[in-house]
Amino acid sequence: MKHAVKNATLLVLNYDDAITFYTKKLNFILVEDVQLGDGKRWVTIQAKNQANFGLVLSLASSELQKATVGKQAGDGVAFFMQTDDALRDYNSFCKNGVEFLQEPIKQPYGTVAIFKDLYGNKWDLIQPTE
Repeated sequence: MKHAVKNATLLVLNYDDAITFYTKKLNFILVEDVQLGDGKRWVTIQAKNQANFGLVLSLASSELQKATVGKQAGDGVAFFMQTDDALRDYNSFCKNGVEFLQEPIKQPYGTVAIFKDLYGNKWDLIQPTE
C-alpha cells in the first residue's frame, strides 16, 4: 500500500486575495478553482516546480477558523519553502512586496529567511546546505 500527503489546508479570509498573493508575489500556480456553491470554492495552488503537493485554500467560516487565520502554527513557522537560491528569491519576493521578518542567514542546515504571508503565517525560505 502506497501513501503520500498530497495537499494541506491553508485557511484564508478571501479566496481572490489569497490567489493573488500566492501567484503574483510568491510565483505559485493556480491548479484548481472550482465553484462549490454557497460561496465555497475548491482552490488549490502549488509551487511551480512541485506537482506532487499543493495547498488547498479554504475559506474560514467558523469563528474558530477565522481566529486561526494567520496563526496556523501559533506563533511559529507554519510552512517551509525550499529553494536552490535563497538570496535570489529573497530579492524577488522583496520586490513583490513580501514582508520578511529575517533576512537570509546561514545556518548549519542551510541558508534561511523568514517571511509572512498576507495573513501573517510565517514561512521559512530555505536553501539547504549541499
